Amino acid sequence: MNESYPSHRVPQQNPMILHPLHRVTPVHPICRGRVNGIPMGSNASDSLMLEICRCPNISLAHQDANHPCNEIVNVQDFSWDGFQLPEPWSGDLEGAPVLCIASNPSINLKESYPNKIWGDDVRLDFFRYRFSADRRWTKNRRVLLADGESYHNRSVAFWNNVHRQVERAYGRSVEMGVDYAMTEIVHCKSESEIGVNRCKSLCAKTWMDRIIALSSAKVLMLFGSIAKEWFGNLVGEKLDRAGVRTGVIIAGSPRLVVWLPHPNARGERNLTSVLEDLEVSLIRSSLS
Repeated sequence: MNESYPSHRVPQQNPMILHPLHRVTPVHPICRGRVNGIPMGSNASDSLMLEICRCPNISLAHQDANHPCNEIVNVQDFSWDGFQLPEPWSGDLEGAPVLCIASNPSINLKESYPNKIWGDDVRLDFFRYRFSADRRWTKNRRVLLADGESYHNRSVAFWNNVHRQVERAYGRSVEMGVDYAMTEIVHCKSESEIGVNRCKSLCAKTWMDRIIALSSAKVLMLFGSIAKEWFGNLVGEKLDRAGVRTGVIIAGSPRLVVWLPHPNARGERNLTSVLEDLEVSLIRSSLS
């Protein structure tokens, strides 16, 4: 590792950063119509997704130590073509009844993940159909590796935990990307939430309202203290560890908001244990 890098900087590796499309998807990503229940995104959805991928704060922050995003941007080497782009959201944002919101995405340089030199069509395909059985981006919540052929030997623990919580919310089995989509308060990737506290206000102010405005989600499910703090600031309250609020107008529409412990937190975090029976019933009624 270059000694001038911050101690937390992710070392540059050499994955196959330019993916042959035939290794990634069984059909061309510029397909039309539904894929495993997920429709193509609207022009507004596509435009916002790409705008977040190209967030202007990245180029402003990487050499400006005073910029709120400096620390998180410099987790990676900005000059590298394999620089992993901010993660806008995953799944059918416009159609999913539940939108899960956490702090920021973790980083795995072994994953086949959009970077500086992937084309826009492939970036859009990745995020919209990330969990679709008609695509190869993931398999049983295991990420596709940079060789474009094999998968990580373990599923993503965070995804597993979120999936179980959403199943508890519905009271039935669910499909990732269809029954729920996922986004973050901070979209740049880092390990252990490095840099999140510095940039969370700017990132939320820049993107959250626009993301939620495109979402038809009846339920917003917040995971962890960063997402809970964002909502607490929105309603002007300091919130308890877990709870439910109904009829909250966010981005012009009424939402039921659930806030829960982070999926990786210690202690009890099971939705049906940390919420009152009436609160669980309110969630399920909203989703029925």
